[in-house]
Amino acid sequence: MRRITTLALIVAAGPAMATCPTRADLREGIVLVQNEPIFIRADIELRPDGFNEVRLITDADEVKSVVTLTYDHALAPTSVNEGGEVRLLSYTGDTGALDDLARLGDVSLSLTEVSMGEETTRPVLFNHVGDGTRGILDCTYDTWTIRVMEAGASGEIDTREIEYAPEIGAILSERQITPDGDETLYDYTWIGTSADVAR
Repeated sequence: MRRITTLALIVAAGPAMATCPTRADLREGIVLVQNEPIFIRADIELRPDGFNEVRLITDADEVKSVVTLTYDHALAPTSVNEGGEVRLLSYTGDTGALDDLARLGDVSLSLTEVSMGEETTRPVLFNHVGDGTRGILDCTYDTWTIRVMEAGASGEIDTREIEYAPEIGAILSERQITPDGDETLYDYTWIGTSADVAR
């Protein structure tokens, strides 16, 4: 009940959005919200040093957690702080090529992760699967469906499929793909600016 109330407060905080959020709004902040099956609110902001995201999560047992992420590119996080456990990520290759992924089809990078004092390096492939559109509230965004594949140390492949809206520089949904089936990690159904929430 609390998750539904939280979103209701956001939506009812003021009049309808004047415009649908665009990439220009990232300087003040864009808010994305999912209510079910768990509550997730993502506040994304473009700062001088890159993208910053604070993700507030309330699970089915009402346990709250905060995940903080920074990005070199919206598709390439450079740090993840989850409950005080920090992972630092860096890339060999041109992350700027991700802006041209729809034309290129694939972009390959080398990803180095430092976590708990251990450093690992693995290849990561971004594959443009197709184009689409996504409606959220009264807003419609052109999207790319992207498969992100990372090779693990023992040879296993971690595969995620994301729905990315390049005009706002944000991921709208993400799911994990495994041999046993797919798991939706998040799928946002509300979007607004930080100003919309504050009104």
